[in-house]
Amino acid sequence: MHINYLFNSQRGGALLVAMVMIFMLSIMGVSVMRSSTLEKRMTINAIQSSATFQAAESASNLALNDPDNLMNAHAAGLGNAIDLNIDSVNDAIGLQSVSKLRYVGKRAAEGFSLGEGSSNFESLLFVAEGDSTIPAVRSRSAVEQGAFRIVPADM
Repeated sequence: MHINYLFNSQRGGALLVAMVMIFMLSIMGVSVMRSSTLEKRMTINAIQSSATFQAAESASNLALNDPDNLMNAHAAGLGNAIDLNIDSVNDAIGLQSVSKLRYVGKRAAEGFSLGEGSSNFESLLFVAEGDSTIPAVRSRSAVEQGAFRIVPADM
């Protein structure tokens, strides 16, 4: 009889406490999963933004580092942009880069004159624009850089 009395006096309090604890742990687990998913998306966006910026900067650098490009831009005339073919940096992520180079004027080359009062050299001024995009994720970066080239004044 004594054993039967113990079973009848239990009302499931421990079960209720355990179920409440499991519910709270489940809510916490879902919250952690959501925040980690958000952090993952933010990291991916930062990587893609960095990739497009670096590709745009590389495109403008490639335009400025080739003397033939500078001479072609000079030959195109003041303010006229020439489009340059930039090889895709990374086709795996769909990165596309383009570059434009413009000749924007000339000025005396300070510190490059031979003799007093004569200026035998001048600076040709250029502006390079690099533009890179990853269309699939709508990530875009544009970079504009200026440079000059010292040439003989009769050029």
